[in-house]
Amino acid sequence: MKYKNETFENSVFKETDGDYLKCTFKNIDFSNCDFSNLYFEQCTFITCDFSNSSHSKFINKGNTYIHSKFIGANMNDSHLEEVSFKECTLKYSNFSESILNKVEFLDCDLSESNFIRMKKINKVAFTNCKLVKSDFCETKLDKVDFRTCDISGIVVKIEDMKGLIVTTYQAALLASLLGLDIQDSF
Repeated sequence: MKYKNETFENSVFKETDGDYLKCTFKNIDFSNCDFSNLYFEQCTFITCDFSNSSHSKFINKGNTYIHSKFIGANMNDSHLEEVSFKECTLKYSNFSESILNKVEFLDCDLSESNFIRMKKINKVAFTNCKLVKSDFCETKLDKVDFRTCDISGIVVKIEDMKGLIVTTYQAALLASLLGLDIQDSF
């Protein structure tokens, strides 16, 4: 089934296949959905719940998510292109082995999420995000800017930090990964 320029509101999503272009979804429960046979492009999702949903091998292009919840969502091995997450909760989500190209996370909580062995991370913006205890192991963070984010307890390998943009305070947090004991002299 193909849908274009339609609005869906206040329901539980039960479709197992379909194409959606330029559609709007408001207050839709997508929790526990499997997105493997679904395609969404240039859609807007407002106050939707994607908790525990599976987006594995999913192509996500040009979509915007606002005030939506992705707690425990599995986006492993997916492709996100020109996607925007605004004021979303993505705690415990798994983006491992995915491609993120021109993706924006604005005022999002990504605490304890996984970004392990990313295939590509290009022009990804993390602005005012919580990345507490998130895992970026084996992901090259060149040109990624964490300056406005809370990166307490972040997991990352030293060799993957080259080119990472951080504040002085964040640099001191990351230096602890080297075993450094940083002390100011008085």
